[in-house]
Order: sequence, then C-alpha cells, then structure tokens
Amino acid sequence: MIICWDNLEKLRYNKRTGYWYEIKPRYSLSGRKNYYRYQYADECKYCKNPFLMFKDGKGFCSMSCAKKSVTMPLSFKKNLSEKAKKRLKNPKNHPNYKGGYSLKNIPTYDTYAPQIQWCEKVRRNKKDKNILEVKCAYCGKWYVPTLSSIASRINVLNGKILGEYRLYCSNGCKKECPIYRKIKYPKGYKKATSREVQPELRQMVLKRDNYTCKKCGSKKSLHCHHVEGIRWDPLESADIDKCITLCKKCHKKVHKKEGCGYNDMKCEVI
Repeated sequence: MIICWDNLEKLRYNKRTGYWYEIKPRYSLSGRKNYYRYQYADECKYCKNPFLMFKDGKGFCSMSCAKKSVTMPLSFKKNLSEKAKKRLKNPKNHPNYKGGYSLKNIPTYDTYAPQIQWCEKVRRNKKDKNILEVKCAYCGKWYVPTLSSIASRINVLNGKILGEYRLYCSNGCKKECPIYRKIKYPKGYKKATSREVQPELRQMVLKRDNYTCKKCGSKKSLHCHHVEGIRWDPLESADIDKCITLCKKCHKKVHKKEGCGYNDMKCEVI
C-alpha cells in the first residue's frame, strides 16, 4: 500500500504494537470482524519507495511492482534482434516446448500412465508414442482421453475428490453404462431397461460383433443381450456364445415379445 493521505485516513496507528490498523472492519463469510494490519517498510523491492506493507507481505508496494519484478530477469530480451524476438513468439521454438499436448488437452504417456496403470488398461498411441490411450469403461474401445478427464480420475484415485470419474470414449457409452451416476433410489428413479452383465463379458461381446447391432446394424447405444435366461442357468451367464450385441431400441423390442421376458427360459431374437 503506497503511502498517501487517502490511505492514511482509512487507518489508525497503534503505538503499542507498531502496526497500522484499518478503521472499518472486513467481515468474513462467517460474519467475523477482521481488522487488517500494516507495518511501515523503508523501500519497495522494485521501485525502492517507502510504503505500508501488509503483515507477512513479500515487500512490494503494489501488484504492478510485484509483476514487474518477475519479468526483470528477462530483461535480456531487449538486447535481442527483431528476428530473435519473432522466433520466441512461436511456442514451437521455445526450449520447453514438448509438442503442445497440454494446449490440445491431450495427456502424455510418460507423465500419466504410471499414475493410473495399476487400475486402468493403458498403452501408447500407434501414430504418436507420446500420447496416452486407455480403454473405455463400458465398450472396451481404445481411445485418447482428454487431459482434464485423466486429471479427475487421478484425483479420485488419490482420494482428493469424491466420485469415480471413470473413463468413457463417448457420451453414449457414459449414458448407457449402468453404474454411471447411479445411487440407490435417486430422484426420478426408474427401472433399468436391461439387466447389467459383467463388464468384461460385455466388452468381449461388443468386440466380437464389431460394435454393431445384430438386428438393425446400428452402432450407437449398444447392449449385451443374453439369448438364454440367466435366471434358469446362472452358471452359464458368462458364456460369450449365449450373448449377442443389440442396440437399445432393439433390446427393448426383443424383451416385449411373447415368451421373451427377463424371467423366461429362452429368447429368440429373429
């Protein structure tokens, strides 16, 4: 705080403590009164002028002086030629440039793979080995996630935030996943359109059928459908030969057929 008459009118000096206190208090969110105190400093670290420094301050009279002091070591730029200055403006010519992955919101393998490979399947991208690829939690496809989604997943694994933040290749997989944002009896609760199968079984079935519905050929909102009712034969519920890939619409139509309910023994698709 630069010393001037306007600032001194808002403060009062305490001889016992040697600090300047604000006359009007500042109220916190809890409603508590806070009287900020300042002390006299002989000179600012940048402009060398006397000022009133906030308690435990860093020795600058204003934010402008603090910002200028950071750029002072870079004053050698004034001695550079115009060609060198233009070259430095291009981020690719900067010595710390690593491909611009962070600007494109792309995670790198060497940085993030060691942090999540203990619980997620990861690999290097075939075109660019510096890029990280992970498996979708619903369909099992390999894809390049965003940097923000990887950061959220790491924070969850480290216990910094709540939730799961699983990795999905698209919004469609996220919505179709039976465990996405599901809690017991939430507001507006409705029965699921299909029973949940083992995630590994679903991914194997979708991959075998080339991520296409066997009835209409759609590639969106895919489900894993049991041809035989798992209620009567639970031990063979994980048999890949007894499952096919259907889209959400076809899955609903199939279970509306006579003798093809969830509790029936068999269910013919065609």
